[in-house]
Amino acid sequence: MKDGPAVETKGLSKVFTATTAVDDITFAVRRGEVFGFMGHNGAGKTTTLRMLMGLLRPTSGRATVLGHDIVEESLSVRRVTGFLPGDYALPREMTARQFLRYIGAMFGFSGKGLEKRIDELLMQFELSDAADRRLGTFSSGMTQKVGLAQALLNSPRVLLLDEPTSGLDPMGRRDTLELITSLAQENGVTILFSTHILNDIERVCARVAVLHYGRLIAYGDLAELRRTHGTDQMDDLYLSLVKGAG
Repeated sequence: MKDGPAVETKGLSKVFTATTAVDDITFAVRRGEVFGFMGHNGAGKTTTLRMLMGLLRPTSGRATVLGHDIVEESLSVRRVTGFLPGDYALPREMTARQFLRYIGAMFGFSGKGLEKRIDELLMQFELSDAADRRLGTFSSGMTQKVGLAQALLNSPRVLLLDEPTSGLDPMGRRDTLELITSLAQENGVTILFSTHILNDIERVCARVAVLHYGRLIAYGDLAELRRTHGTDQMDDLYLSLVKGAG
């Protein structure tokens, strides 16, 4: 499976009682790309990411991450994947360093190797000076940086990001988008970038999947979608896709 897709879904669905959150979606993410996962709040993006991480069991369909089945091999999936949830809540009484140690322990990391990795990430996210402050004192931007750091702690080959730039100021957004690009281009990390901020998708993604009320309404090359719908504006493209979906 070395040459296969990094992430692949086939007919993936999730039903909660009488609500279909994800409805029979099929798409593939190439290895080493930043793939845009677009849609309004409540479109089914978060539910899809949670299924891909093995945190939710699909109602039907299947999916693989680096060839590992998300249901039958969920532990293998988690070993090679990093995840930043959109509703990430950090333990307010822990320091940033304590929290990253806790996450590292969940992966079975310890000792000097873990401490070195934590120091690298704190430096990368410019958090070294705040490493021993309680997380409850952090700004929203700093909190998001800690969330990204924990997602990268196990040096994942696939990174699932749910609204990673939400709540960040312009500089924080820029830095996060630059990090996403560099992880893919320089480290070969595959990134599934889920967001409702269309301009962010435009800056870092060449291919996208668009969800609307759980259904996949568009999938493929972003430039081709623009040509097909006769617009260079992301807002206009999205509105055209939604209108065409009925």
